Amino acid sequence: MRKLITLIITIACTLSVSAQKTISFEGADEVVRLWDNSTAKHSNHETRDEKWHKENVSYCQTSSCELYIFKAAADKNTGVAIAMFPGGSYRNGNLSVSLAKWYASQGITAALVKYRLPNYGHNKATLEDAEGAVRYLRTRTDLGINPAKVGVQGSSAGGHLASWVSNAMSDGEKPAFTILHYPWIDLAKSRSSAEASALRQLLGKRYTFNDALSLSTYTMVTSTTPPTLLFLCHDDSIVLSTNSTKYYKALIQHGVKASLHIYPSGGHSLNKHTNEYQPETIHWLQRVKIIEKR
Repeated sequence: MRKLITLIITIACTLSVSAQKTISFEGADEVVRLWDNSTAKHSNHETRDEKWHKENVSYCQTSSCELYIFKAAADKNTGVAIAMFPGGSYRNGNLSVSLAKWYASQGITAALVKYRLPNYGHNKATLEDAEGAVRYLRTRTDLGINPAKVGVQGSSAGGHLASWVSNAMSDGEKPAFTILHYPWIDLAKSRSSAEASALRQLLGKRYTFNDALSLSTYTMVTSTTPPTLLFLCHDDSIVLSTNSTKYYKALIQHGVKASLHIYPSGGHSLNKHTNEYQPETIHWLQRVKIIEKR
């Protein structure tokens, strides 16, 4: 615990200069800018202007990292926080505002992370943003966040990033839990056109099989990987269900607490199963003792 407190103080001092807060983004309580290519350790070398579309919930060509924070309902605050990484084949980021609002309504502070896209191989900047989001949330004790209860969630390519950061961070820093929605896991056996596009974005236009294998997150799992909850649909034709089953198998082999839910239909989405997966998310967080039973 002393190590964690020291870490939090260090992070707070590091981020306080570059984190600038403004108000409002699709109902967000805060917009926190962590850094951009000129202030971060790594750059994604994006020089084009940032673009937003689909009513300002989808972005591309970004060269900065921002967090859109939805505060936990004051009367329900569990002390839990979650950094949410959007999918979009690593070419776009499709922010799930409705899911962030739902987490907040359940007493969980949610931060939608606008991470820097890898821009044909500059993936160190992308991982840096994911790690930075987790570290930053741990400093926000003023929001009632328990630094030991900061987790991550990701969908599709964002699921790859969430599983990546869950394994790439050091044992003392890893997220407290991981929630994956139809995640892209097995890069070396990608089949769909969306996966092929994501590979080029993540690894560059000239990558090898070993490059793809090295970032296939099922190969990264250890006994210190956080407890993980996975949701997906069997008929997903964009990211096959075998991605999740392979990750789940690796988790079980290493003794990590894990739960896998596969719905028979719904495609590359969970919209059809909102009334099922959302309550189960809360139940699972209770079972792994992240939040207390109500």
